[in-house]
Amino acid sequence: MLGVLDCGFNPPPRKPPGGNPVQKQKFPMKKIMVATDYSDSSNTAVTYSISLANHFGSLVSLVSAVEEPYSSSAGVLVNMRDHIREQAMETMGKVQSEVAGQLKNGATMDTHTVDGAPGPTITRVAKAKDYDLIVMGTRGSTAAREMFTGSVANSVIKNTQLPVLVVPTTCPFRDIRRVILSVDEQPFDGPHVLEPLLSILRAYNAELIVYHGDEDGDGKGYDPRLPEYLAGVDYRLEVRSGKSESISEGIKNAVKLHQADLLCMVYHDHGFFGRLFNESTVSKVVFASEVPMLVLQDA
Repeated sequence: MLGVLDCGFNPPPRKPPGGNPVQKQKFPMKKIMVATDYSDSSNTAVTYSISLANHFGSLVSLVSAVEEPYSSSAGVLVNMRDHIREQAMETMGKVQSEVAGQLKNGATMDTHTVDGAPGPTITRVAKAKDYDLIVMGTRGSTAAREMFTGSVANSVIKNTQLPVLVVPTTCPFRDIRRVILSVDEQPFDGPHVLEPLLSILRAYNAELIVYHGDEDGDGKGYDPRLPEYLAGVDYRLEVRSGKSESISEGIKNAVKLHQADLLCMVYHDHGFFGRLFNESTVSKVVFASEVPMLVLQDA
């Protein structure tokens, strides 16, 4: 169902938690990679991955990228790397033990360490091992230990073909009951782009608000095939025009206005200039979002 929301519209009452676990979905969501910081794997990203796994009966893999430390001595270098790897396995093992009782409906968990810089390594392993979703925790650049920041998340988003769920570590877990899908003027490659989002909407019985910020007011709007791609989904549409705020600010304000539990954006790879604009907006929101952000790939 398609409707129009005025910008000043008060957010509707939230749906009660719902959804049927392990529903048959078009998008499988059977293997979820959680990219973790070896120093602290117990964060909200793990909690969200468990919630998803319990709905889809998924395998959750805690994966820690062990980057080669700098040292002038080869022997010291090897010892440091081995120490980091051991610390990572110990930390992830503790997390696995702590959350084992939370897994249900066939969901399971395992742990892995891999050598390499976080961004490229996460992308490579996710592709090689056929994961369906990458989950990453982010924290600000002033954090004492900065393994996974917005910059690493952006690197993964730009170089993977998988959906990426970016979870701010300061964000408390909330059941997914209201989702905002932000769309721009770029057309989608096809309905498959939205399948991960649709699977999540069905699993959580969540409501959807489609937001379009028409910053330049040129009237081009969003992909006209969107209603077709969202067939069978109840959603409302909000279009905000004008230059009073940037696209990223408009998205942030919409999330706050509607008390959304999840923000969804699409990363397009359609031509250099379109990609450049889209990349800039997605990157800004990755750093600024206060709620989990699902980035879908339209490569």
